[in-house]
Amino acid sequence: MRFPADLAQIRPALLWIRGELSNLSLDKSTLNKIELVSEEALVNIIEHAYQGRSGDIDLIVSSSPKQIEIIIKDQGPPFDPLNAPVDFDPTLPLEERKLGGLGIPMIRKFMDRVLYKRENNQNVLTLIKKRH
Repeated sequence: MRFPADLAQIRPALLWIRGELSNLSLDKSTLNKIELVSEEALVNIIEHAYQGRSGDIDLIVSSSPKQIEIIIKDQGPPFDPLNAPVDFDPTLPLEERKLGGLGIPMIRKFMDRVLYKRENNQNVLTLIKKRH
């Protein structure tokens, strides 16, 4: 499914993902993690990859008895979140921490696997959650 890269499209995109997952009998915690990570990835793409420029984000949801895959494609500049520096230090006092920087660590923590590749001039982010 294709959505415009616009913050106003986050909710429709997340509702579409939820609809695709609705027949999988996922527990609420797993569903919430998938939605939270998907939202974070989409917001990051809109804000950082497109930076106010128009464009599209393609979403693909697939599942097997063992796992769920959310594939997110964008045409922004190459960006590999797996090799991005993590600019968040949880040991700092709250008032000394920078705003932001939690998205990539959260994506890595909540998903069982995260894959990135650059293909056909697109960023392709694959989020994998095992089904238990």
